[in-house]
Amino acid sequence: MEADDPVRPIWQAAIDQYYDQLAEGGMKRTPTIDKDLWEIESPNVLIDEIQEMVPQESQISKVWMTVLPKLEPVLLGLNDFAAVIAWSLGMNGRVAALLWRSMRLILKFARPVFPQLITLLEELRTVLPKARLSEQEFPLSESLETALLNMYTEIIVFYAFAITFFRNNPNASTSRSAWSIFSSRFEKVISNLRIYSRKVDEIVDMIRLSKETHTAETVKAINNLQKLMITDKGTPCHIIPYGLNLKFQGRSAELDELKRTLDPGNGAETLKVISICGLGGADTQTKLIQSLSTFASKLGLPKKEGSSDDDYQSVQKVRDWLNSSGKTFLLIFDNLEDVRILSQIWPASNKGSIIITSRSPAVAAKRAKKTMYLKSFGEDAVVDIFYELTGLQPADEDDAEAAKEICQLIGGLPLAMIHMSSFIQDRGYSYGEFLALYKKHAERIFIKDQSQVDYDHTLSTVWDMSLQSLSLNARVLLDLLSLFDPDSIPERLLIGGRADIVEPRLKFLNDDFDFGDAVSELMTKTSLINRLTTSKSLSMHRMVKFAMFIRIPEDERTLYLDNAIQLLYHAFPNTWDERGPQQGHGWRSWETCSAIVAHLSSLMGLQKQYNLKATNTEGFAELIFRIGTYLWENEQPTTAKAFFEYGLELDIDPNSRICAQAYRLLGHIGLDVAQPRAALSAYQKALTAREKLEKPNSGAIAEVYDSIACSYSEFGDVPHALEYLAKADAINLAQANRTSARTQAIYSLAYLRGDQPAKALEALQLCWNLRNKTEEEIAGSHYPKHAGDIVLLARIQYALGQKDEGQRLASRSITIRRGIFGSKGPRVADSVFIVARMLAAAGEQVVAAKMYGEIIDMSRDMAEMKGHLARALWFLASMEELLENPAEAERLRKDAKDERAKIQEREAPDEDTDEAFMGLVGWMLW
Repeated sequence: MEADDPVRPIWQAAIDQYYDQLAEGGMKRTPTIDKDLWEIESPNVLIDEIQEMVPQESQISKVWMTVLPKLEPVLLGLNDFAAVIAWSLGMNGRVAALLWRSMRLILKFARPVFPQLITLLEELRTVLPKARLSEQEFPLSESLETALLNMYTEIIVFYAFAITFFRNNPNASTSRSAWSIFSSRFEKVISNLRIYSRKVDEIVDMIRLSKETHTAETVKAINNLQKLMITDKGTPCHIIPYGLNLKFQGRSAELDELKRTLDPGNGAETLKVISICGLGGADTQTKLIQSLSTFASKLGLPKKEGSSDDDYQSVQKVRDWLNSSGKTFLLIFDNLEDVRILSQIWPASNKGSIIITSRSPAVAAKRAKKTMYLKSFGEDAVVDIFYELTGLQPADEDDAEAAKEICQLIGGLPLAMIHMSSFIQDRGYSYGEFLALYKKHAERIFIKDQSQVDYDHTLSTVWDMSLQSLSLNARVLLDLLSLFDPDSIPERLLIGGRADIVEPRLKFLNDDFDFGDAVSELMTKTSLINRLTTSKSLSMHRMVKFAMFIRIPEDERTLYLDNAIQLLYHAFPNTWDERGPQQGHGWRSWETCSAIVAHLSSLMGLQKQYNLKATNTEGFAELIFRIGTYLWENEQPTTAKAFFEYGLELDIDPNSRICAQAYRLLGHIGLDVAQPRAALSAYQKALTAREKLEKPNSGAIAEVYDSIACSYSEFGDVPHALEYLAKADAINLAQANRTSARTQAIYSLAYLRGDQPAKALEALQLCWNLRNKTEEEIAGSHYPKHAGDIVLLARIQYALGQKDEGQRLASRSITIRRGIFGSKGPRVADSVFIVARMLAAAGEQVVAAKMYGEIIDMSRDMAEMKGHLARALWFLASMEELLENPAEAERLRKDAKDERAKIQEREAPDEDTDEAFMGLVGWMLW
């Protein structure tokens, strides 16, 4: 039949319904509309026209270009279906093509095209009949014509609805109420199309079978097929308040688990129940009763004649129906808070399946044997899911890194990801643009209403609902926890009374029973925190931490900051500025300190971001210096330096005791990172403060003199080093009538640096005698600085010509330092380097090269070891040259220079000499 052939009455009726639907939406039939509908020659022409609609705005254009390739197969699939109708049923071709031509008007009004709409249209294509039709095989039948007519009418009338919907709702993609209406209508259309499509496929199968030889098997197949064919009676009763969530992503493992557990055909003899736990909203008994009353009406359960059943009687009827109907069913109890409200409806039938969702694992477990905990998306999947939600691919590598950082900041929390993706779409931002805005205005972004389609709550209101039922203790504990790092908060930091908290609202921390009640409430009522039994620690999602902190009134934030500082201050021994044989070294409490670093970092970040001011500034600064000292002792000098610099920028007296000690330790850090001149500057500030605090012959001033001598020794100014050591010894003699072990140790360093190994050995032995220690006792000590003494002794012996003894001691220092610091780190690398140099000097190039390679392997990707990496590469190049590998040697030298260029604030000259590369690491790492 030609395109201009007349239209049969039954098809004309469908066209009339199409125009009636347009009129209902406020669009009268006009020549302009007819032109848009009827004057497109092919889907390919339409696709070309759509591409011309792409807006010029760069970010919106990127969204279009991402989703439009998905539209082409949709249009072509609809065109194929239109051809089937025209071919098999003699339908006017132009009328059949209305199935894809209407898309022109839909996209004209739904600009810009948003990913949700394209996803929806893709699903429309999937429900078209699977059977292949041809005029020769399948003669026209009334049932086939009716099924195809129903499909055609359903689709084009929905198109008419969509055209007027997007014309009347230009912001549909961001309007929760508008999109909910559209989505619900679409779900009904898809449900009907599935039925019609299956009818078409079944009719085709029946016709095909009926044309075959009527064997017994064929007759049996026809009979079985007739039993399975869909009728319009007894269709399933669905009460689904929301349409299809087009932003649903991931969760394949969870969906598979739901299918396995709830499948009514799995042969289980009991009710199948699973609970799903996570952060969510709330529900009430009243809502449940009302929903079940509606369910009773939907099922058509009769009321007693002359009576007006109340809602509770309707509930009983629903339960009776569930128990006696013999039908399979799926019930979903969403956002359950109190499991007791289920008693009046809980069915006894083994035919059903039930899903319970709740924020409380304890509530869910009361009715379900199996509980599924919905966690945030993992790192492997979260970025790809975020791309799907935004409909935006990164513009370049920097943009991709920005997207990755956004996902890390929001921790893969699904609702937060949807919130952010909607914001990005609304603003037309790139990931880089959004990240910059988020870092500056995160709080304002979260407060902004980004309510989602078919979901009543924003990210902000979800938190608000979670907080409504909490007791005062639980709410105060949650506010306090929001100042700590969320990953692991040891309970011992919070309880035990060591901090002597006086704030009345925090008194429950002094009572382990009351504290346990508050923790239990936060876990069981809201799932806002978790508790790990093995480590006795608490944790929360990073977005929960953020959401709770911004809810603390601004005039109360200082109170929580002060108490958090107090708790951390008393959580570990305060030895950082003690004087004595071990100079306040806190190596015995390293494990305790390590648990505090992240929490102090969190306080520092909040203090800076929100301009908070601790009431006890000096106490806060001292806490920072104490943790900085731990970081330095634990071979993290770069991070330690940042802590000390942060603390010194606080509003504290530069001539106070804590500042004097902080400057001295900052000098120690400078020596560890091969910045002896920066160290000297810090020591001189420490001396200035000490001279104002102490008497002239104070031991504290002698200690600073020793430190200054150490810095002079590091950059080879031995005369000045000896001058300051003499000043220190003068005080030592005045105070204790003898030299000190610390001063003699530095004398040993200075003498060795000045090529006087005999005097160096004499000073080191005197040092140990003053400590009443033998060489074996020093070697067997776990005190980290004693390991440095063994390194110093090894170098002295080597300089004295005792090369085997020197190499033996240096090799032993590797074992000692690994026992203290682990398998790698600056001091382990330094001991390995010393042994490698000794081996190279002895002609053992192969073994030396292997040891340099070991340093290179342990140094890569470690900020604290950039100098060690560059130095090892440079000296390995020399070994490769001696081993006749000139190309490899050249490559290694280039790598060494490249790595050197990455070292910030380096003091060694940029010369291509052994001496210059030696200067990238401290001359003596004690």
